[in-house]
Amino acid sequence: MKTIFNFQFFIFNLLLTVLLFNSCRQQPEITINRLEQSLFTILIDSIPASIPRLEQQYGELFDLYSNRVICIGSPKNQEYPEELTRFLTDSTMNLVYKRVMEVYPNLKDLERGLGQAFINYRKEFPERTIPSVYTLISGFNQSMITADTILAVALDKYLGRNEDMYSRMGLANYQRYLMDRKYMATDCMKAWLMTEFPGNDSVDHVLANILYEGKVMYALHRLFPDTPDSLLFGYTPGQLRWCHNNTADMWNYLVEKKMLFSTDFLTINKLLGPAPFCTLFPRESPGRAVVWLGYQIIFSYMQRNKVSLEVLLLDSDYQQILTKAKFKP
Repeated sequence: MKTIFNFQFFIFNLLLTVLLFNSCRQQPEITINRLEQSLFTILIDSIPASIPRLEQQYGELFDLYSNRVICIGSPKNQEYPEELTRFLTDSTMNLVYKRVMEVYPNLKDLERGLGQAFINYRKEFPERTIPSVYTLISGFNQSMITADTILAVALDKYLGRNEDMYSRMGLANYQRYLMDRKYMATDCMKAWLMTEFPGNDSVDHVLANILYEGKVMYALHRLFPDTPDSLLFGYTPGQLRWCHNNTADMWNYLVEKKMLFSTDFLTINKLLGPAPFCTLFPRESPGRAVVWLGYQIIFSYMQRNKVSLEVLLLDSDYQQILTKAKFKP
């Protein structure tokens, strides 16, 4: 009996070890580094002396942030300490930082959301990089900053659709609607997908743009399988209903007007540029409504063709994708 017990105990411990090992392998550790805290907690007199430490701690991101986001030049420049001091002592930026810390005293919800999304990402793309994740204040410029191993989100762009500062800035309702924390994780993953799988600049017509956006949204669905469409697409419930009910009408309009292969910039912008509604469709439509259409075509394609998500995202033969999708709305 003692031998049997010891053997069973050995098997139990072995299974437990395997489960723990697989769990550790499965779970990317998403720890968010907060650049805005590192910057705005520096004592004014210590700013020049802190620059080497910031360069070492944040590496390429610190250079990108200085040059391209807050536009004060390279940390290597002689005048950089003065420029950084001016930025960090600016009264408006300090109000923004204070508000950011009120809304985001911690980022546990974002770490959980991205952690699960990157588990799914690793399953789909086992050979691809999982970036280091950062937060920052962009001065209400871009929402996302990406590089080869960097994903950074500007918290001042996600203070909530009812944020008073957004109203004072004169931002439209459709813009403020998306500036909410519940869109942050999906926006981060969308930005990373578009960094890892950029569009093909040599193919720039309406169909290519629609299907590229559709591919990204299809991938986003795979990374956030339990997230509602309204959140993934950024549509109101009414706008999402309109898309469901008018998929065929949108498609028929593009076909009848011979728009699918149009390379006209204004046409592409009307269909895919941010807007309160699509000017080519009724006012009940959301801006960028054709992204829903692109997603439906890609969904049809993936049902009929057994290809991996990575193969899909790398495929820029959009006419062939459309043919093989056999899309019939």
